[in-house]
Amino acid sequence: MSSPETVVQDFSRARIHEEAVNVERVYFYKTDKRVNPKQEEPFLVLQGKLPLLLSAPHAVRHYRQKKIIVSDQFTGSIVFLLNQLVGAQGIAVTKLYGGDPNFDYPCLYKERLADLCRKEKVKFILDIHGAPREREFDADLGTCGGKTLLGQTRVLETLAHQFQSFGFKKISHDRSLPPGSNTITGYAARELGIPAVQIEINKQYRVPAQNPQGFQRLMGALRESIKSLTQ
Repeated sequence: MSSPETVVQDFSRARIHEEAVNVERVYFYKTDKRVNPKQEEPFLVLQGKLPLLLSAPHAVRHYRQKKIIVSDQFTGSIVFLLNQLVGAQGIAVTKLYGGDPNFDYPCLYKERLADLCRKEKVKFILDIHGAPREREFDADLGTCGGKTLLGQTRVLETLAHQFQSFGFKKISHDRSLPPGSNTITGYAARELGIPAVQIEINKQYRVPAQNPQGFQRLMGALRESIKSLTQ
């Protein structure tokens, strides 16, 4: 397995931060234009070779309680790039369609996610979210006190170890996961029987143009986590 320093160097030479900016511009641009999901596909579904699914339900602006909520920038691009890099399954919202996948039930996004999980025999789900800069963590691993792990504690241990290996010192647990069971991870564990973790990433690492090395380290931590979980 490559060292964190080697992974970051490889991502730097590949200019993955610039690729992320390009992907964000193409698939996850900002708009308040609402589409009808019956007429226009609001999701990007990415098939891969690994039994692990990456989800980005807030990759673009979304509705919550009839208000438009800002997107978790670059979470969709992270899912897209990791699908390309390691072959993880992926799903992300690309258009404002009138819902919030992390709160709604029933939910179109969850239905598509479930279909992909069944078709590809997914064994783990990593749900990628963003946190503001002012939060006191680099990354938060949400599991509802371990409930969404379904006993698979090594998933959490692997994530924490890999993030720490790539220089993320402030790793917290369940600081951001909203209450209730209708989150992506709660739904996955309850309805699909799949262990899931909601990963909240501080914005300082989700600005690839301003902090390319931080973004490269983030991608390294996620890539190596996926590889470890699917070996």
